[in-house]
Amino acid sequence: HLQPIIDAFPSVTFMINDSNQGGGYSRNRGIKEASGTYINFLDDDDILYPEKIEKQVALFETSKVPNLGMITCHALDERSGEPHTRHNQFRGNIYKELLANFAISGIETMLYKKEYLLEVGGFDEGLQSSQEYDLLIRYSENHSVDFVDEVLTREFESTNQISTNFDKKIQGARRLFKKHNKRYKEQGFFFWMRMRLKLGFLLLRFYAGKLLGEKAYRMLLLRK
Repeated sequence: HLQPIIDAFPSVTFMINDSNQGGGYSRNRGIKEASGTYINFLDDDDILYPEKIEKQVALFETSKVPNLGMITCHALDERSGEPHTRHNQFRGNIYKELLANFAISGIETMLYKKEYLLEVGGFDEGLQSSQEYDLLIRYSENHSVDFVDEVLTREFESTNQISTNFDKKIQGARRLFKKHNKRYKEQGFFFWMRMRLKLGFLLLRFYAGKLLGEKAYRMLLLRK
């Protein structure tokens, strides 16, 4: 049933895995197979506005931010049923901000340079969740960010999405914090303690979602 769609876009290379090996594997395969300078990821529950990539490439070519490796933008988030704009307004080095919080969000909003994605090793295929966040932390160690100050993507809710698969989120959060524990300690004892407390709250939120449902998870998400 996909063949008519594939035939309608002859410039697009369609690849399928022999088995389900996770999003990280598929994205890494796409990075390696891509022939262009820039990479934009797009999941099936998000859309890009037609001018999105054009405007970001233009900023890549004119931005004065040193060590620039990524351009982002704002997103219209409709996943909760109540549309709201998620603003990505960071510019420059955001490594410490990313260690502390998911400072920018929505992988579809981000335009990367392929060579830098390969440089950091792409996605960690062993993570059950938070693959995007983990990549951003490693990516931002040596590469800065700039943004187009416009809403250029839109996000929808989909069935079986990882954002509400609480077992995977629990496993992913624990592994993520263990993986970056050394980075947290490099920022000082109080920063490390703050991150330990954050992990505890994250796990509380995920267990609340698992036991009480997505509504409880969303309520705690808004109050974090």
